[in-house]
Amino acid sequence: MLKWCRRLHNWLGLLLVVQILLWFLSGLVMAILPIEQVRGEHLRTTPAAQWQQALISPATVMAKHSPHAALSLSQQLTVQHSGLSAVPVYLIDDASQRFRYSAIDGTLLSALTEHDISPLAQAQYQGNGTLRQVKLLQQAPAEVRHLPAPLWQLQFADSDNTHLYLDPATGAVLRVRTDSWRWFDFFWMLHIMDYDERSNFNNPLLISTSAASLLFTLTGILLLWQRYRPRKRYVFNAVNK
Repeated sequence: MLKWCRRLHNWLGLLLVVQILLWFLSGLVMAILPIEQVRGEHLRTTPAAQWQQALISPATVMAKHSPHAALSLSQQLTVQHSGLSAVPVYLIDDASQRFRYSAIDGTLLSALTEHDISPLAQAQYQGNGTLRQVKLLQQAPAEVRHLPAPLWQLQFADSDNTHLYLDPATGAVLRVRTDSWRWFDFFWMLHIMDYDERSNFNNPLLISTSAASLLFTLTGILLLWQRYRPRKRYVFNAVNK
């Protein structure tokens, strides 16, 4: 039994040594990197709409649409002389179409253009870099793969290679991506062993490797106990003849 256990432990050690080292390394790196910095929270600001400014009732805008229309609350950012502000917005979904109305004056709002997006991004950006490039993406890149397209990507020339991703409807920053985030994401991929989507914590490779690592640990404990377990001592009394 112990011979089989020792052989299994040795083979598991050879198979798992690289991944165990990667688990320790990736865990250490992710623990060192401040999560607020990784998320880029220090590089963005987004104001909330002041709904006490709303002068138009929901019924007023709903009256312009069919009885099957659905209403929800949203906002749209704007840059004025007073700075960055958020306009309260009524969002209407009607017959597979979406309409946005200002809750302040009831006007129908149009989609934001590059002329609108650039100052909005610079007003929300809290870093010390300059705007380098503006793109309207029809497909989300890998670093924001779960966001719906289209969306605006704005690249800033700073020490952390910051990219802001803005909602084309509201102008709000949806995600901040920096080199700190990209390093974190790389080590997160190594940690959870999802080399494709980098988000599936329940993938079969991770589960099987974790189970093998548990078996490696248990066999190691058994071998350690066998080596250092208390030994019985026998005392022999000398008999004088």
